Amino acid sequence: MSRTGRTLRAAWVGGLIWMAVAGPGLAQPFAPPPPAVPYPMPADKSPATLFKELQGVWVMNNRISIEKYETIPQPLTPAYQAKKLEQIKRRAEGLQVFTGDAQCIPQGMPRQMDGNFELMVRGDSLAVFTGGGGLQVRNIWTDGRAHTPEDDLFDSFSGESIGHWEGDTLVVDTIGIRPTNEVLYGVPGHKLQVTERIHKTGPDALQIDTVVTDPVVFATPWTYTFTYRRNPKQVLTEQNYCVAALDREVGKDGKETFDLTPPPDPREGK
Repeated sequence: MSRTGRTLRAAWVGGLIWMAVAGPGLAQPFAPPPPAVPYPMPADKSPATLFKELQGVWVMNNRISIEKYETIPQPLTPAYQAKKLEQIKRRAEGLQVFTGDAQCIPQGMPRQMDGNFELMVRGDSLAVFTGGGGLQVRNIWTDGRAHTPEDDLFDSFSGESIGHWEGDTLVVDTIGIRPTNEVLYGVPGHKLQVTERIHKTGPDALQIDTVVTDPVVFATPWTYTFTYRRNPKQVLTEQNYCVAALDREVGKDGKETFDLTPPPDPREGK
């Protein structure tokens, strides 16, 4: 498929539960979750039914710290393992790591799903509203369409997500993801493709099993699971930390500084 086209906050890894880390000899620092039995969904997948089953704000469970995240192995190729270690070293030295978040660039897939999100049901798609670098909208098309042909597919932050139901599970394939989207701590991807299996495990419980493939970044597919709970009292609000980032500067030593001097009053001198 066509691929033309901050410092990492703890929220990036919040809620990460590792099902498996592919690759021989790689330890699993966190026990995998027990097998989840999909919560029965009505056979009727009409918008009215899906509104009742899926609409609302979903809050991530089981946040972990970035320090622990850094100890978790991914099935990286040697070159990208070196990139990851270099970013960790820079952070430990107090140097700025130029992540997309630091530059107020939308996270995009797959990172935009590693936090709270609001799910809205439409007639032909599910709209996923997420934060990170500003509010983002991702459409998961469920009307039976195929992916856009390679020659006509433009890369985007969220990519092109096509979903279909397999019983109680919504299977979503996402391609056309910008190659500069980050998959690790300050490390961009290359040729990303994401497959998600989304299913409820209770009336207000959701699980997303994710497989990320990228032949340049990962030696084998990277597989993990996020779990969420629906919170009817929570709303997704405007995120405007990027406005403050306009005053962000980085000195010659690589350390980040902030200029909090108020702008001049245009009425002065008149």
